[in-house]
Parts: sequence; structure tokens; C-alpha cells
Amino acid sequence: MRFGRIHLALAIAVLAVASGCAPQVNPEIRISSERIPRHWKLEVHGAGFTPTHNVSSHLRRSDGTEFAVLPILTDAHGEFTHTIDTMILELGTHELWVVDDQSGRASNHVQFEVTFDYPGGHS
Repeated sequence: MRFGRIHLALAIAVLAVASGCAPQVNPEIRISSERIPRHWKLEVHGAGFTPTHNVSSHLRRSDGTEFAVLPILTDAHGEFTHTIDTMILELGTHELWVVDDQSGRASNHVQFEVTFDYPGGHS
């Protein structure tokens, strides 16, 4: 009887993996810089999202208000790359996160500061 329980548990585990019930990786975003001069471009990379589905990018201004949600389509690996032109942003700290529209899972939240300073101290 014990041998039968092991086979049953193994069969359930195999079925769970085959049906997509395996634990999912949380979606994650990363940015090219945490401090970026105004009028430069910030690269955003996302991974762990539902492949070939829309995600919703949320960007909160330094004053706490949020820009309109931006839809982005993921590739076949559940990844995306997006560029934010900081020219449209005020100076200060902004917060970014992305929600997977299919699963409802949210990424980590990242913050970046838009500054007036340029690398090397030139303005």
C-alpha cells in the first residue's frame, strides 16, 4: 500500500507540472539607473510575465499622482524592454511597477530620481 501512495503522489506532482500549476516566478522589473538626468532615456527591462500578453506599466510622479497606465506587449519569453524619456518628467523621485494583465501579479516597485545634473557635473 505504501508503494501505491508514492506512485499516486508522483502522478499528482507530474500532472500539476504538466497542467501549469507549478509555482510561478514573480514578475520583476529593473531599470538602467536609479538616478538619471532630465532629457535622458531610462531603460526598463521586465521578465517573468505571461508570454505574448499585455502588461500594464504604472508610473507615479514625485508628487504622488500617476501617469495614465501604459500597455506593453511581452515577447514569447514573458519579457519586455521599454524606454522612458525623462523629458516628460518633473525633477524628483518617481516610482515604477508593472502588472501582468493575464495573471494579475504585480512586479517589484522601483524608484528613480530625475535630476538636473549631468554626468561629470555639467548642467
